Amino acid sequence: MMKRIIFSLVVMLFCKVGISQNAATEMFQLASPKMNVSAVFFDSFTTLEITKDLPNSVIKYSLDGSEVNQDSKVYNEPLKIAESAVIRAIVYHPDYLESDEVQLEVVKTVKESAIKSLVLNPQPSEKYSGLGATGLMDLKKGSAQFGGDKQWLGYQTDSVLATLQLEKNSEVSKVVLSALTNQSNWIFAPGKIEVFYDGEIIGTETYSNSKIEASNSATFLTVPVVKGAYKTLDVVIYSLSEIPEWHQGKGTTPWLFIDEIIIQ
Repeated sequence: MMKRIIFSLVVMLFCKVGISQNAATEMFQLASPKMNVSAVFFDSFTTLEITKDLPNSVIKYSLDGSEVNQDSKVYNEPLKIAESAVIRAIVYHPDYLESDEVQLEVVKTVKESAIKSLVLNPQPSEKYSGLGATGLMDLKKGSAQFGGDKQWLGYQTDSVLATLQLEKNSEVSKVVLSALTNQSNWIFAPGKIEVFYDGEIIGTETYSNSKIEASNSATFLTVPVVKGAYKTLDVVIYSLSEIPEWHQGKGTTPWLFIDEIIIQ
């Protein structure tokens, strides 16, 4: 009888240990995947590589900006991407919590910028003057870490006017702006972008005020315009009217950081 009781206690102990270990395993979250591309701006193709830390885990991804889930494509090898894409990826493993999602955007361009010259009004902050106006037309991407990165131009003003002289009469259907979000440093994406030709508005996009804190990221904002051949364009970039209520800088003018204007 005593042996049977002891045996039962041992079995119960092992079961509890097993349950405890399983619970601990299920609470462990996988590290996010790391994405690397050969070029953010490309005229032919760019090569995407995604890596993970844990063996036997699986990376799933999308290229069209759609939400990643268990039914998404499995990443097995580097991918050649020939069109603009919004890449999203998550790491999965049956024994652990899925990773946080990572996102990266790549943009297909012509071999050389269609912008011949660019004039800014006003000029960027002296502290964040970067490469000046030429840095907005060199097809080089700034990093998400803005400190010391000369690609970024920083403003703390209501709006910025960029006057573009294009190569000959360039066919234009979209204007794309690259902007930074780094809310812990009071840097927010624009609230609105307008595009004018000869004083007439040909495209506009409005962006919602951030209701929750967003992760640091460089965002491409696309403004469709009336398709046509243009020699000059005026692009007006409006900062958010003020920092949202949930932020410690609420009610003040946010910083606006931009690093590229692309004609498509």
